[in-house]
Amino acid sequence: MKANKHLRRRAALLVFSALLTAGLVAPAQAQQPMQLVTQMQTQFPGEKAVYLDYRTDVTLELKGDSVVVLAKHHQDMLHLDAQSAMYANDRVFNSHFSRLQKLDARTMVPAGNSYKAVKVTDFKEKFEVQSGIFYDDTRATTFSFPAVSAGARTVTDYTVRHPDPRFLMPFYFGAHIPMRHAELTVTAPRSIKVSHKLFHVENTPVNFTKQEKGNLVTYRWTADNLPSPPRDDDGPEVAYYLPHLVYFVEEVPSAAGQARRMLAGVPELYNLYSGFVSNLNTKESPGLRHVVDSLVVGAKTEQERVQRIYYWVQDNIRYVAFENGMGGFIPRDAGQVYAKRYGDCKDMANLTREMLRMTGVKSYLTWIGTRDLPYRYSELATPGVDNHMITTYEASPGKYVFLDATNKYMPYGLPSSFIQGKEALLAIDGKTCKVVEVPVMENNRSPVADVSVLTLDDKGGLRGKGSLQLSGYAKVRQSYALDGLDHLEETRYVKGLLERGNNKFFVDKYSVSHLDTHDQPLTIDYEYRLQDYVQKLDDEIYVNLNLEQPYAHDKIDASKRRLPRVNEYAHQNRTRTELEIPAGYDVEYLPATAESQDPLFGFRIKYERQGNKIVQDKELYINYLMLQPQQFNQWNAGIDKLNAAYRETVIFKKKRV
Repeated sequence: MKANKHLRRRAALLVFSALLTAGLVAPAQAQQPMQLVTQMQTQFPGEKAVYLDYRTDVTLELKGDSVVVLAKHHQDMLHLDAQSAMYANDRVFNSHFSRLQKLDARTMVPAGNSYKAVKVTDFKEKFEVQSGIFYDDTRATTFSFPAVSAGARTVTDYTVRHPDPRFLMPFYFGAHIPMRHAELTVTAPRSIKVSHKLFHVENTPVNFTKQEKGNLVTYRWTADNLPSPPRDDDGPEVAYYLPHLVYFVEEVPSAAGQARRMLAGVPELYNLYSGFVSNLNTKESPGLRHVVDSLVVGAKTEQERVQRIYYWVQDNIRYVAFENGMGGFIPRDAGQVYAKRYGDCKDMANLTREMLRMTGVKSYLTWIGTRDLPYRYSELATPGVDNHMITTYEASPGKYVFLDATNKYMPYGLPSSFIQGKEALLAIDGKTCKVVEVPVMENNRSPVADVSVLTLDDKGGLRGKGSLQLSGYAKVRQSYALDGLDHLEETRYVKGLLERGNNKFFVDKYSVSHLDTHDQPLTIDYEYRLQDYVQKLDDEIYVNLNLEQPYAHDKIDASKRRLPRVNEYAHQNRTRTELEIPAGYDVEYLPATAESQDPLFGFRIKYERQGNKIVQDKELYINYLMLQPQQFNQWNAGIDKLNAAYRETVIFKKKRV
């Protein structure tokens, strides 16, 4: 989040002098503008800009039983070259949980030995709707800094009021550019107990001081000379690696003078959550009752009842996300969601649970964080740990089925891929909760199978006919990709999905089935041509049956990449390719079986002759969700072995007459 406070030049210089005198601003800021640029270019070579000062000052104040939180943000960015104009556009967010109070911005343009302030005067406000969100109460105030060039400084100041101290934002010691100085201060009355958790500061010295003056306590964290973070494709979210601090109010005094627990652990967090759902479904919907009764007719087992209801919600309730103040946390009544036929994750979770209740099946509303969030409840128990809601069915004691109806293609028994390995908070009753872990699905739960029969044509090409079947997460992913495409778009997508051999690959015919069929693989039957692929030399024909070579170019440069690599789900691919032996030829060379078995990644490629055909069976599996840097060399060794196997070729030799 960004924002600004505009000061007149004289006032800015007075404040600057006061800060310098107090030792809160590094002496380099008193340098002449171009000297400062030279120093920062030397300290942070190759960077386009640097934050000279990145600071948040938080004040907590008691008003009755409530805690009022004001956060003043100050950011001072020095632009180091002409390309830093890309940072001239900025925006500040305003929502129910962070209400913008004041915003000022200015560009400090070099003028001899000092700076000239040029105000930002044009601010535009609009609703900021994120992808996949139908309604969001977040508004963005956008603006552009004038006169941005090398040597200029863009200074932003803004004040935000947080009406609920349980929903505070983390402070990051780092950003998209380097920081010379980062600082967070939290000032609160002695009677308010403030706690914090630091993450990923092992290699980042964060200095902490605590100062008590009168009835106030000031906590201060600072860090200096922070480089810009790594920028690697397929890396995790910044919360996994960027140094940051989460601060929260643990206790406040009540009107009676006793300590009132706010966010001290899981019990306090659940007390907050249970209040959101305590008054749900007070009146049963007759229409919903009729649907539920009709769904379970003939169901022989409890699991069958659960499965029918889960699929009904998937098929009949459209997922529409809402983020509107506390409405982003409080589900709507099941009857209301049923009547409107749409809802967000918490609405669909509540509807699923209520429908299961109507059939006599016990299930639990469940809060959970997606894999974008790295936290566990044992290390951090705040609303920042969760960003999703589902229903959990306990099929037998300790055996849980995680039902996320927002994903309309997710088969029963498979949790959404983005919650694998995460902890879930189950609402057992109004006062009792339970933390359980969502398992990581094994690679055999998401198989891809491709079986095809090939023949050689007389022009050095191949003709093939086959069937591709996708299950588990592989089906979910491709079903979403195919959903809603018109014929031309679908044709292009299927060609890309099937493409193999070289760029002279043509799909002559295909059909898609089981796109909307639960518990059946997504199936694509196809016929294709591949031109100029087969090599002929004298009386020999060379055919590489590795028409598809997944991961062939997937070596990682371990000397450059610093971040882990994220994978959506573990999976396995099985390809069976049958090639008719050309008339008048015999098999001269058949490659030996090649294989490599590793916990992260493995394969097996086997060739054999079956009558008048050469059959290649290829199996490959990927078995990680996050590949750590220390595993890159292990991964690369497997890729080398795979590429060696890919180079193997079947050789046919013309028969002697």
